[in-house]
Amino acid sequence: MRKRMGTWAGPAGIVILAGVMLSACSGGGDGKEGAAAGQSDKPKGPSTVTVLMSKATNFPEDNLVIQEIRKRTGINVQVIAVDAPDYENKLNTMIASSSPPDIFRSASKAKIKELADNKAILPLDDLLAKNGKNIMDNKGKYLKGAGFIDGKNYAIPTAYVLGNGLAFRQDWLDKLGLKVPTTLDEYDNVLRAFANRDPDGNGKKDTIPLGLMIAADQTFDHLFAAYGVPMKTGVLVDGKVVPWMLAPGYLDAVKHLNMMYNEGLIEPDFATVPNMQEFEKLWNGKMGAFQFNPPGTTQNWLTRYIENPKPTFVYTVIKGPTGIGGNTRFVREDKGPWTHISSKAKDPDAAMKVLDFLNSEEGDRLTWAGVEGQQYTMKDGKFEWIKPFDDAVQLRNVGGFAYNGISQRLDGMEFQLMNEQTRKGIEMSVNSPIPDAYIFGVPEIERDKKKVLDDLEVEFRTTAIVSKGGNLDKMYDDFKKKYLAEGGTAWIEQATAIYKKEQADFKK
Repeated sequence: MRKRMGTWAGPAGIVILAGVMLSACSGGGDGKEGAAAGQSDKPKGPSTVTVLMSKATNFPEDNLVIQEIRKRTGINVQVIAVDAPDYENKLNTMIASSSPPDIFRSASKAKIKELADNKAILPLDDLLAKNGKNIMDNKGKYLKGAGFIDGKNYAIPTAYVLGNGLAFRQDWLDKLGLKVPTTLDEYDNVLRAFANRDPDGNGKKDTIPLGLMIAADQTFDHLFAAYGVPMKTGVLVDGKVVPWMLAPGYLDAVKHLNMMYNEGLIEPDFATVPNMQEFEKLWNGKMGAFQFNPPGTTQNWLTRYIENPKPTFVYTVIKGPTGIGGNTRFVREDKGPWTHISSKAKDPDAAMKVLDFLNSEEGDRLTWAGVEGQQYTMKDGKFEWIKPFDDAVQLRNVGGFAYNGISQRLDGMEFQLMNEQTRKGIEMSVNSPIPDAYIFGVPEIERDKKKVLDDLEVEFRTTAIVSKGGNLDKMYDDFKKKYLAEGGTAWIEQATAIYKKEQADFKK
């Protein structure tokens, strides 16, 4: 699955960096100064465009794919690829030294605002209109998101979603004579059967009915959604935007999880288990249900499952007491990381041409799978690897799947080559949103208090779930008072103001 870019420096680093940006960045932020400089400074011959990107694995700096990108765009594209953990420091260093890359990414909504306010990135509207046809055709309707500031677009969102599907072991359901659950009562009964009726047939009571990890909030999403609570997203209550943990239904969901924990229906070590260890329990045939990205569960992990025959899965939506169920809404407009063009780019037009090529069908196929006829063939619409490029290492050596992390096409080759079940899992999760009051802006209080507030919720949720006989209502009341005092009240006021402004702006 795709690797995400690292985040920017913390608040102290941002303050220092902001001053550097103001002194280092020429141009007024409307794109004209950068473009004008490009006209006067543009060298003869192909323009050079520098790109900073993160990498998950190594590949040769000079390779077939980068050569083809240069050939097909007519632009001397120079990529600086750094290990993902080093990306943030490398970018900050380049900006501080007044030599930022022409194209780079950010991974936080707050950082986009910092960059725009300090005129470190260009508004992209004119550049997109001139040289961004593929981007506009593919992502145009998603541009009014986190990068849409004061009526201008400063960022191209990834807008890429892998879905978040709740999958049950279909073979276990069949063995126990159970139907696919769609209500909370059916859901509980299936998990009890997975816990008590030896679905793996080893004669032991050692299965984990439902996998959960505090380290991966998405594994909880379906249960909170069944109670009308969109995780990590605000909801509208009496005209105000309140955070998800103060939404009606939150405590009911926690009480349900408490019951499940005490009955042995969920991962007993959910609060501490690392992601990889939890994945391994699924791969090793000990887990009956799990919510995660379908490209993992029923696509990329197919070779990881040790059972023979391989397990089979079915995706489902669980509806709660009021008939609501599904997932927290996927907001493609706000799906990062986000791609920017530096205000110091010597040739912004060329930079946009590079991004547009990467978002084209041709560019998507090239960066994902290499060159047709050399790394793969398409016969009667069917994709086939040419050996040895069915091996990921060999493909990387020629630059395959190396550069699509710069900016990639939505629903491109990767999605098209997913198996039918995985595509259906993605579509089910994307098309099952529950109501919310989403905001694109960042409340000011989050700059200093986000971690404190998030940690308070995790502490309460964890403590309440494992409680045996505790007064959950009183625990929740105490948590709410502390949350509001620590900044929650300010968050509600600021989020509500942002929501009202955004709703008015987007209607214009």
